[in-house]
Amino acid sequence: MKIKKRKDNWKAYLIIGIIILLIAAIYFTFFFYYSCGDLACFQAHQEKCTKTKFIRDGEETIWKYTIYGKDGTECKIGVEALVIKKGSIDKQKLEGKEMVCYLPFKSIVLPESDLSICHGELKEDMQNIIIQKLHAYILENVEEIDKELEQIL
Repeated sequence: MKIKKRKDNWKAYLIIGIIILLIAAIYFTFFFYYSCGDLACFQAHQEKCTKTKFIRDGEETIWKYTIYGKDGTECKIGVEALVIKKGSIDKQKLEGKEMVCYLPFKSIVLPESDLSICHGELKEDMQNIIIQKLHAYILENVEEIDKELEQIL
């Protein structure tokens, strides 16, 4: 009887060990993200497109970046505007909004620097603000623009 119990215990320990390894493998494959404390760390992970989270305290905005990993031939990065520190009231609407950007591999540029590679509510709202500012600028300077057009024509 004692021999049979030892064999049963050995099997139970083996099964528990395999379950623990399986859980660890699933966690590190799907749920684990590195956490960076500075831009250099983030850019190093961005260049390799490894899952990483980083909060960047910019001059006007606090950004949260999440590198999700490879998506085909591109690196998928989530961008969220956490806090708008400076700017017009319109910019305050951007807080909490998110977008997803698809950068080329080995790229270390900030994802929000090129909105053409991004998709989402944050991008749309940022573009609307740019268009509104451009419209206001044109209206304020319509006479100067008209004079410059006359010189060209």
